[in-house]
Amino acid sequence: MLEHIDERDVSIDLVEEVREDAARNLSCYAAAAKAWYGNKLAPRHFVLGDMVLWRTLSLGKL
Repeated sequence: MLEHIDERDVSIDLVEEVREDAARNLSCYAAAAKAWYGNKLAPRHFVLGDMVLWRTLSLGKL
């Protein structure tokens, strides 16, 4: 009976380890995707008084 409990503890530890690895991989992927998309954007600088076009929400056909 004790062997079964030990095997269960080991399997729970392995599941937690895999979950931590997945979380780590996801955060690395998110950072890489953010950096990649961030490099594609041109920096924009606005000062007070600049004319800008406001985008409004479209309500569909009227």
